Amino acid sequence: MHIKHKNGKIYLNQSAYLQKVIEHFNLQNVKPAPTPLPKGYQLSPVMENASATLHSKYQQVIGSLLYIMLGMQPDIAFAVIKLLQFALNPTKEHLGKALYICCYLLGMPDYALVYDGPGNGSLLAYADSN
Repeated sequence: MHIKHKNGKIYLNQSAYLQKVIEHFNLQNVKPAPTPLPKGYQLSPVMENASATLHSKYQQVIGSLLYIMLGMQPDIAFAVIKLLQFALNPTKEHLGKALYICCYLLGMPDYALVYDGPGNGSLLAYADSN
């Protein structure tokens, strides 16, 4: 995670990690997708057992997406959690949709969360003790 402090604001981004994920799954020359999942996409039930290779690759992609989602990209949460339901027995279609989410992230490589403090560059947080 890259953290930058500028003009009293804190900027957080994971562009370096995202680039590593894109290179690892060989998606450098893919067109960015406009949404995390295609409009109207319905997950299909699993009919056959996944091969060990497919299972491993799917879990790698989902694990990478979970890390990105939890750190910086809450907009992909629904799509990642829906696909996570198939982590034990994915299909090629599920893997394709997980990679589709990576393509969505390609469209915003410099996306950053910006925390604008109360004026002195500090971060103010509250917690409920109950």
